[in-house]
Amino acid sequence: MNRKDAFTVILLIILIAPIICTMIPTGPFRFMTVTGTSMEPTITSNDIIVIDSRETSIELGTIISYYYQFEDNPLPFIITHRVIGFAPEGYRTKGDGCAYADNYVVVPEDVIGVMRFKIPYLGALIHFANTLTGFLILVIVPALILIIQEVKNLMDNGRNKDENYK
Repeated sequence: MNRKDAFTVILLIILIAPIICTMIPTGPFRFMTVTGTSMEPTITSNDIIVIDSRETSIELGTIISYYYQFEDNPLPFIITHRVIGFAPEGYRTKGDGCAYADNYVVVPEDVIGVMRFKIPYLGALIHFANTLTGFLILVIVPALILIIQEVKNLMDNGRNKDENYK
């Protein structure tokens, strides 16, 4: 494999790995795309946050992700907010960009995990990759380029072998 091929493979890995990581929520780490603005400026919309589900010690100031069931929605919603206090039942939380604390207590069973770090704006790329155009540009076209390069290399190697036998 020459330098150009190696560069292409590395570039594909850099582009595709984050997309795959956000689609497969396995292991102790979960990658999530932020869609709201309640944690701005700390976390902004389209950031990717990495949540560690192994963390058990949650302290004041820790940013946690948890499930919350809104009355008008049958499915639980994932919220990421900062712990600002403790109650006998669990944690009091507040979004950094919100004027007031949340009007509920997060019970430990609803906590998904603790935010470890964020990757700014990568979520926009993930959203784009989940569209047909994005999938074509970020996955299909690079894959076709790799296939064409490999076929060309195989053909060149075949010609070189033929010339060596003459």
